[in-house]
Amino acid sequence: MKKLFILLLVVGYCFASISSEPAGSWILSNAGKMNMKKISIGVSKARIVLENGSKLTIPIDQISSYSLNGKVFNKLPLYKDGKSTGQMVFMELIKSSGETSLYKYGMTDDFVSPNLQVRNYNYFLYNGDKLQQELDQKSLPDIFKSFGITCVYE
Repeated sequence: MKKLFILLLVVGYCFASISSEPAGSWILSNAGKMNMKKISIGVSKARIVLENGSKLTIPIDQISSYSLNGKVFNKLPLYKDGKSTGQMVFMELIKSSGETSLYKYGMTDDFVSPNLQVRNYNYFLYNGDKLQQELDQKSLPDIFKSFGITCVYE
């Protein structure tokens, strides 16, 4: 009888967790994790609209990661040509495998077209918060394949 009760309790808990809608957008800051509707990242501050409609402004240096529309963004050190730039930027987490994570970062190219703000995407492999490899056009297809991602060029 006790086993049947525990089984029914576990099944009920599973159905309850499936039916509850998870918050798709959240922010992780020094104050903790908060569910949100919208975020606008500025140069030094982020403007956030919480689920209850209230607005909040948080300094960028207090935010470690956020999720918006199913995409996760983590703050990581930015590297260019294998050297640290000294900047911490939000990169989109594409996929993780073991301790290695594949990230995408969009850079604006002011030199090519300052008025159009053309976006170039750079891909990086990180092991925790340490750069493992900055990916180029030659290594990108092999790395995508190892992560089980189909590489499509536009």
